Amino acid sequence: MPKFEVLSADAHSNITIDESKLATTFSKFHLVNIEIKETVQAASEFPLFFSKSPDAKYWTISALCGLAPQENVFETQGTWLGHYAPLSLRTLPFIARVNNDSQQQEILVDVESPAVSSQTGETLFLESKRPTAYLDNKKKLLEERIAAMQQTAVMLNQLNEMGLIHAVDLIIEYKDNTNQRVGGLATVNEQRLQNLSGDELATLNQKGLLNVLFSILGSIFQVNRVIRLHNTKFPGRAVNNIKFETSKS
Repeated sequence: MPKFEVLSADAHSNITIDESKLATTFSKFHLVNIEIKETVQAASEFPLFFSKSPDAKYWTISALCGLAPQENVFETQGTWLGHYAPLSLRTLPFIARVNNDSQQQEILVDVESPAVSSQTGETLFLESKRPTAYLDNKKKLLEERIAAMQQTAVMLNQLNEMGLIHAVDLIIEYKDNTNQRVGGLATVNEQRLQNLSGDELATLNQKGLLNVLFSILGSIFQVNRVIRLHNTKFPGRAVNNIKFETSKS
């Protein structure tokens, strides 16, 4: 289980981060957050869907990396099989949050991460207690991600208001003839997209959202890659096919 602590030179000057162990951390995420700015690149690797944030207050984009919680088929034996690692993974084992009391942004480190060590890897602080170049780079990635998350939330809210987000269920058909229905995901409402006015299409194109929508639609073919990787990693639960149906909930 992750154990996050507020990062400080006094408490964490002796720990190091072994980046080669980060893929082991990735193995626990079957859905990986993708930001708007990453969509085109991520669509060449993963099937992309819309999903609600944990508090259900806003929409996010998720890469489907596994067919069950805590299963990521793009990680195997500590190796990341994807050619691209999303921002949400590259910032690990760090996250940023706003302190409720001071309203200041603070950085937390997962001290239980497999990448955290005291022997090998990148140090976080100099003897002067200033951040190392490695930690500075992680901080920049966190700042980039926070800005990207804010942009994504605003833009996906616009898509939702235009009726372009459509809830779907995944129907996983296993080779033993059993089925499993998975909910909580959404994709592009193609019928609504086809019926957009010229002005609406121009607005989406101007904001760079039209390309995002087509990338998400095209990424659906990456489901075949997920099936292949799943069957290699979990041969005892081999999958024949995955279908999509309009959500009944």
